[in-house]
Amino acid sequence: MRLIRLTAMLIFFCSLNLGAQTILLEKVQTTDGPTSLTHVLEQLKDRSFRVYYLAEWTDPISVTVEKSMSIQQLLERTFEGSEYNFFAMDSLSLVLVKDPTRAIAREKLVEEALDRNQKVETYQFGSQGNLDVKQVTLSGTVVDLKTEDPIPYVSIQPGNDSKTFNTDENGQFSIALAPGPNVLTFRFLEYENSIVDVEVYEDATITVGMEKESIMLNEVVIQDKSSSEQSKTRIGVSTISVSNIKKTPSFLGEPDLVKSIQRLPGVTTVGEAASGFNVRGGSVDQNLILYDGIPVFNSAHVFGFFSAFNPDGISDVNFYRGGIPAEYGGRSSSVLNIRSKDGDFEDWHFKGGIGLITSNLHVNGPLVKSKTSLSTSVRSTYSDWLVHSIRTDYADLTNSTVQFYDASAKVSHLFNTDAKLSVTAYASNDAFRLVGDTTYQWNNYQLSAKYNRQFSPQFSGEFVAGTSSYGYDVFNDDSETASKLSFRILTNTLKAGFLLNNGAHTYSFGWNWQLYHIQPGAVSPNSAQSNVDPFALDRQVALENAFYASDLWKLNAKTRLEYGVRLPVFTSFGKSTIYKYTSGQPKETNSISDTLSYGSWQPSKTYIGLEPRASLIYQLNANTSLKLGYNTIFQYLHLVSNSTAVTPVDIWQPSGRHFKPQRADQLSLGMGWDQPSGMYSLSSEVFYKNIANLLDFKDGAKLVLNETLETDLLQGKGYAYGAEVSISKNTGILSGGVNYTFSRSFRKIDGDFRSETINSGERYPSNFDQPHIANVDLQWIISRRVSVSGNFTYHTGRPVTIPLAAIQVEGQPLAYFSGRNQYRIPDYHRLDLALVIEGNYKRDQKWQGTWVFSLYNVYARKNPYSIFFSQNSDGVLQPYQLAIIGTVLPSISYNLKIK
Repeated sequence: MRLIRLTAMLIFFCSLNLGAQTILLEKVQTTDGPTSLTHVLEQLKDRSFRVYYLAEWTDPISVTVEKSMSIQQLLERTFEGSEYNFFAMDSLSLVLVKDPTRAIAREKLVEEALDRNQKVETYQFGSQGNLDVKQVTLSGTVVDLKTEDPIPYVSIQPGNDSKTFNTDENGQFSIALAPGPNVLTFRFLEYENSIVDVEVYEDATITVGMEKESIMLNEVVIQDKSSSEQSKTRIGVSTISVSNIKKTPSFLGEPDLVKSIQRLPGVTTVGEAASGFNVRGGSVDQNLILYDGIPVFNSAHVFGFFSAFNPDGISDVNFYRGGIPAEYGGRSSSVLNIRSKDGDFEDWHFKGGIGLITSNLHVNGPLVKSKTSLSTSVRSTYSDWLVHSIRTDYADLTNSTVQFYDASAKVSHLFNTDAKLSVTAYASNDAFRLVGDTTYQWNNYQLSAKYNRQFSPQFSGEFVAGTSSYGYDVFNDDSETASKLSFRILTNTLKAGFLLNNGAHTYSFGWNWQLYHIQPGAVSPNSAQSNVDPFALDRQVALENAFYASDLWKLNAKTRLEYGVRLPVFTSFGKSTIYKYTSGQPKETNSISDTLSYGSWQPSKTYIGLEPRASLIYQLNANTSLKLGYNTIFQYLHLVSNSTAVTPVDIWQPSGRHFKPQRADQLSLGMGWDQPSGMYSLSSEVFYKNIANLLDFKDGAKLVLNETLETDLLQGKGYAYGAEVSISKNTGILSGGVNYTFSRSFRKIDGDFRSETINSGERYPSNFDQPHIANVDLQWIISRRVSVSGNFTYHTGRPVTIPLAAIQVEGQPLAYFSGRNQYRIPDYHRLDLALVIEGNYKRDQKWQGTWVFSLYNVYARKNPYSIFFSQNSDGVLQPYQLAIIGTVLPSISYNLKIK
C-alpha cells in the first residue's frame, strides 16, 4: 500500500514539473537589436502568463533575442555569473529572484568601516544592463593621499575572501571581479585602511588614495606589517620601512638605510668601516643602487660609517636579491631601488633633527596648491670636535677633519589625474683627513626627470632621463710630492617602461640606455715645488642598451607566474690604445706584441647577452605558499680593488677586449607562511649562484694609474650557495624578527700559466665569505609614547691571507704568505639599543618631537676589521688586530616635525 502511495506522489510531482516547463519553453519574439528585459517579460504577460519581478531590476538589463530562443535559454544566458536567478512556480508562472548574499556582505563591510571612521570611496562603472560580461577587470594605482606618491605592495582584499592581491612596485594593480557590487579593502603599513565600494559592470581604472595613520591620544600602534604577508610576496624581495629605520639603534644616532639593508637575510658586510653590502656571496660592486631610476656608485659617507641617503627624503625602498624582474640589469647580485619623496600638494610641513655629529632639515609643501609641490632635504656634519677629542697612542688627531653633506630637492607637477612630471636633484660630498699629508674627497651629483602617464585604464608608461657624476680626488700636500689624483665616472641615462593590464596578464616592457664616460685615473702636480709629472690614462666610453619584456600571469587562484627576458647590448668605444700580447705567453708587459688604436667613438668591442627571468608563487592554502625564482644577469662594469669593501680610491672598469662581462645565474626556492591572525610570519629560501668571468687581482698588483691593468687582473669562476630563514612577530607590544643565513662563496682562477693562477688553481673563499650570519631585531612598546628597540648581529669572521713566516734574503726581510684567504679574523658580533620617546599624538597637534637615546656596541666588543703583522725584536712575526670601534658609543638626537 505504501509503495502505491509513493508511486502516485512521484507521478503527481513529475506532472507538476512537466507543467512548469511550459512557460520556460515558451519562445520569445525575435528582436532586431538590444531591448529591455522588462519588455520581453511584458510580452509573456500579454500571452496570459504570470511573471513576478521588480522593474528596477529588469529595466537596466538589455538583451538580444535570437531566433527560436526560449525564455529559459534567454534568462540562463543573461543571468549567468550574476546575482539574479529564476524559476517556474507552475506551468503559467515565472519568478525572478535576486541573491542577497553579496549585497548583505557588502553592506556589512561598509557599515563596519564607517563605524571605525575609515575612509570609504564609492564608484560606479558601466550599467547594470551589461550582463553579457561575466568578468570585469578593475585596474588602478594606490597613492599617498597627500604626496601622490605610489605605494608599492599594498594588500588588497576583495570582500571577505581569504585570497588577497598586492600592488606592484609602482603601486599599480589589476584584479578580475564579478560584475556588480564589490567591496575592496586596501591595507599597508603606517596607513589607515581604505575601503572602496565599487559597482562595476565594465573594465575600469581608479586611483585609490591612502592616508597616513593619525594616532589618537589613547592609541598605541602595536602592529608591523612590513614583515607580514610572506605567503603573498614574490621570492627574494623586501620592502624597507623608512619609519622603522628612524627608530632602530644606529651609529652615533644617525638613521642609516644601508645598515638596515645589512640586517636582512642573505646580506652582510665585512666590517664597520665598509661601505656597501654583500648579498648572497656577491661582492659590493654586484649591487645595483638606484635613486629615482639613476645608478649610484657610492652609497656611503666617511668610508661606510654613514649612509649617503637621508631617510627624511625617501618615500619607499624595495630590495631584490632573487628572482630579479626583467626591467633591472647591469649588476649580478641585487637591486636596491630608492624612490625620493614627493612634496605635499596641499600643506607645508617642516621636519628637522639634531644629533651629536649631524643635523638635518626636510621641508615639503605646495608651490601651486593641488598642482605643483616641492620636497627638499639637507644634512650636514660637524664631527671634527669628536675626532679631535679622541686620544690615541698612535697618532695626534687634533689636525684631522671628517666632513660630509648631502642634499636633495624634488619638484613634482600634476598635469591632470593621468600625467605627472617630477624633477630630482641630489648632491653629496665628503672630505676626510686624519694624520699625514693626504686628504680624500669624493662626491656624488645627480639630476633626473621622470614622467608618468596613464594612457588608458589598462595602459601606462614611465619615462626617465638623467645624468649622474661620481668621482674622487686624493690630495697629497707634501711639498716635494704634492699632487692630485682623480677619478670620475659620468653616466647618462634614458629609460622608457610600459605596463599593460589585460585581465589575467600584466605585461611589462621597455628600454634602458646608459652612456658611460670614465676617467680611470689622472695625476697632476699640486704645487710649483712638486716633482710629480702630470699623467692621465685614456678616457673610456661605453654604451649599455637593454630591451626587456615580461608577463605577470595569474594562471588561477593559487598560481602566479612572472616570466620575461632582457636583451642587453654593451659596446666599448675609443679613443683608446689597446695592447696585444704574444700568444702562448702570460699577459705581462714584456710580452706586448702590438697595439691597436681606436679613434673617438670607434667601437672596440661589443657584447650581446640574453637574460631569462622567472618568478613563481604557488599558494598551498590561504596562508602558505611555495616560491621559485631564476635570473641570468650580465654585469659590464667591474670594480677594481684589492680591498674587501668600496673605498674612495677604487676604480670602475668597463668590459672590453681584455675584460669579459660577468655572467651570474641564480636559482632560488622558498616558502612563505603567515599565521591567519597575522601575528607571526615565516620565510625561508635556498639559493645557488654561479658566476663566470669574475675579476680578482694578482699578488702584488698595481691597480692605480696602470696603463696595462689587464696584466695585474685575472678572470675566473665563482659560485655561492646558502639558505635563509626568517621568523617575524608582527603584532603585540613586543614585535620584531630573527633571521639566520648559512652562505658560502668561493672563487676559482686557474689560468694557463702559473702567474695567471691563484691558490694553485684550487678554489678559495672570497673576501666576503661568511658562512654564518644571524640578526635579531626587537621593539618593545612600553607606552603610547615610549618604546625600546634593540639589534643584535653576528657573522663569521671574514677570510684573510696572512704571512706564515719571515726569512732573510741577502739581508732583506721576505714574508712567506699562506694561500689566498685560507685564514679568518675572529667572528663579529654587536648589540645596539635605543630608547625612543615620542611627542603627543593628538590629531590636531601642530608639532611633534621625538627623542632618541642609543647605545652602539653595548658591551664594547673590539671587533677586528683587519689583521696586520710586525716583526718583534726576535724577528718573529707578531699579529695585531685593528678594531675600528672598540668601545660603547652613546648618542642622543632630537627630531621635530611641524605640520
